[in-house]
Amino acid sequence: MSTKAEWERLRSQIWDRTKNTQERINQLKALTLEYPEQMVLYSDIAASYLDIDDVDNAVATYQKIIDLKDSFEHVWDNHLGKAYLFTGNYVKAVEILEKSKVIAWDQGLFLAFAYLKNGDTQKFKQQFDKWVSENLEKSFERYHYKKYIKALLTEEETQLIDEIWGKYYEKYSTMDPYQLYCELYKQRYARWGLRELVDDEDFEIPPKFSRAKFEELSDEFRYLDRWTMFGEPSEEEYERYFELKDLLFADFVL
Repeated sequence: MSTKAEWERLRSQIWDRTKNTQERINQLKALTLEYPEQMVLYSDIAASYLDIDDVDNAVATYQKIIDLKDSFEHVWDNHLGKAYLFTGNYVKAVEILEKSKVIAWDQGLFLAFAYLKNGDTQKFKQQFDKWVSENLEKSFERYHYKKYIKALLTEEETQLIDEIWGKYYEKYSTMDPYQLYCELYKQRYARWGLRELVDDEDFEIPPKFSRAKFEELSDEFRYLDRWTMFGEPSEEEYERYFELKDLLFADFVL
C-alpha cells in the first residue's frame, strides 16, 4: 500500500470510528506526527475544534497550516485560503481563494466570506449569489456552515448573510416541486459532469423523470417516509426509501 493510500485510509477510519470530537482531534494529531507533510490532516483538526466551539485552538491550527505550508507534500489552496481567513489575513485569503482551482463544495462560500471580512460587501453578495446559483442545494444547507459563521462573522455580518440566505431558501422552497427537481437534476448531473467525478465505474446518471413519473414516485416516497418513521418497514422498503430520496432530491424538493 502506498504512503498516500495508507494515511488516507487511517484518516477515514478516524472520522468513521471515533466516538466524539475530542477523540477525533487526538487521533488526528497523532496521525500528523506520522504524516506531517499532509496538509489536510491539520485542516481536519482545525474544523474539528470549531465543532466544539474551541475557536482559539482552531485559529492556532490554521496558523500552523500557514507556518508549515512550505513543508507540505501538496498545498491545497482552498485549505490555505481558509487558514488565512481564520487568522485574519483577509487580503491574502482573497488572493489565494480567487486563484484556487481546487474543486471543493465550500470554496465559493469561503471566498464570499473573505470578501465580506475584507469589507467588500458588493463582491461578497455577487460571490454568494454565484455560489448558490451554481448549486441550488446549498441554499438549503446553512446548518452545515453554522460553526464557521459563529467563529468568523460579527453579529452584523451574521445578520446580513442570514437575510440573504433566507431569500434564497424562500425562493426555492416555494418553487413548484417538479421545476425544482428539474433544476437540481440539471445542476447535479448535466452541468457539473458528475460522471467524471465518480470513482465507481458502474455509476450511471439516473434518467430524468417526466412530471407524471416524478409525481408517481413522489407519492411512493411520501408513503415510505411515513412508513419508515411510524411503521415496521422491511429491509427492501428501507432500501427503496433511500433510493427514492436520492433520485428525487427529496430532502430539498418534497
